[in-house]
Amino acid sequence: MTGMGEDGAEGLGAIKATGGMTVAQSEDTCVVSGMPRAAIAKGYANKIVALDALSSFLVSQCGLERSEKDKHEKNEKHERTPVSSHRP
Repeated sequence: MTGMGEDGAEGLGAIKATGGMTVAQSEDTCVVSGMPRAAIAKGYANKIVALDALSSFLVSQCGLERSEKDKHEKNEKHERTPVSSHRP
């Protein structure tokens, strides 16, 4: 996001190094573009997104993960055998 220096860029690099999804705000939509520019130049940003599209992008990413999780949970429910608590 908007910011100066490279400390935020280094944090983004650490997230990406562990397999996390990383996003940088596009330079042309930043008030101060030092941090996003550094993150992009170092290759730390998986995606570069304009400020006005950022919230929609983040929601879409959460929705995708949620859908996959829900799909997995539904499959697990069908694979389980019901257990009765009543004994004859």
